[in-house]
This record gives sequence, structure tokens and C-alpha cells, in this order.
Amino acid sequence: MKLSHRSIIWVIILLVATLPSTVAAKAKAEQLRRTMADIALLNSQMAHRKAEAAGIRDALAVRLDEIKTEALREVREKGLKTEADVLANPRVRFDLMLMADVQAYTGRYGQKIGYYRVACDRLSYLYQQADDDLKIINTLSDLKIDALISQVEKVLDSYLPDAQTIVLNPGTLKIDPPEKIWKALKKGK
Repeated sequence: MKLSHRSIIWVIILLVATLPSTVAAKAKAEQLRRTMADIALLNSQMAHRKAEAAGIRDALAVRLDEIKTEALREVREKGLKTEADVLANPRVRFDLMLMADVQAYTGRYGQKIGYYRVACDRLSYLYQQADDDLKIINTLSDLKIDALISQVEKVLDSYLPDAQTIVLNPGTLKIDPPEKIWKALKKGK
């Protein structure tokens, strides 16, 4: 089979015409791979923070039980009968205030765990979406890929500050008064 000069020119034109889309697809694929690596790293950090928060919350729960036991033992040993007697005892009052602090922190760590769980789920979804797009990169438009990368960057930027360390602002914790803690402790006797 003999190719004419004209056929060869058409083949060259078609190859040159498809070259920019192939180069662009490779560049977009590389950009998606970098984005996926960023997502995976942040997801790992958020999962680590979630596990760390769960460990702290569990340790606080153990400590809370210890304080409750100590307070109830003091009430029993001192024969404290009324709420006024209980609240007048410095050791029991301190235990009640400490229990309120521990409960407030335990609740806030519970909220943080939920936050990190949602972050991990959202990041996993974005990773899967980027992976799916990577598999069909040649058929996707640049606009769709750019939109996905933009969405991922916004999510990454929103979670990045929380990926390094768990931050709780003590000023925002709701700490119950000793009287309320005593009433709850008394009910749970």
C-alpha cells in the first residue's frame, strides 16, 4: 500500500492536532495526582487527630470515674447528708468543680471527634472523585478538572489548620456549677 504525499500530510496534521490535547491531558493528570497526594496526606493527619482526640476523651472518662469515686467516698466517710454539707466540704467541692471541668472537656473532645470524622469522610469522597476523574482524564474537559481542583483546594485550606494539632479554647467551654454536678452525681449513686 502506497501512501500519497497528500495522505502523509493529513496524518501529520492529525497527529499535530491531537498532540496538544495529549500534552494537556498529561499535565492535568499530573495535577490531579498531586491533588490526590495532598488529599491523602491531610486525610491521614485528620484521622490521626481523630484517634488522638478519642484517646484523650477516653482518658478523661477514666479520670472522671476516679474523681466521682473519690467524691462519693469522701461524702460517705464524712457522713455528709445534705447538699449544703456536701458543698461546704472543701475536698468534695473541689472534686465537683474538677468533674465539671472534665465533663466540659470530654464533651468538646466528642465534638472534635465528630468534626474529624466528617473531615475524613469528605476528604475520602474528594479523593475518590479525583481518582475517578484521573481514570477518564482524556474525555474530561479542562473546566471540570479545574472545578474539582478548585473545590479540593478550598476543602484542604479549610481543614489544614486543624490537621496539625487539636485546639480547644477553654474560654468557650460550658462548665456546670458544683451544685448541678452534685445533683447529677446524687442521681447516679
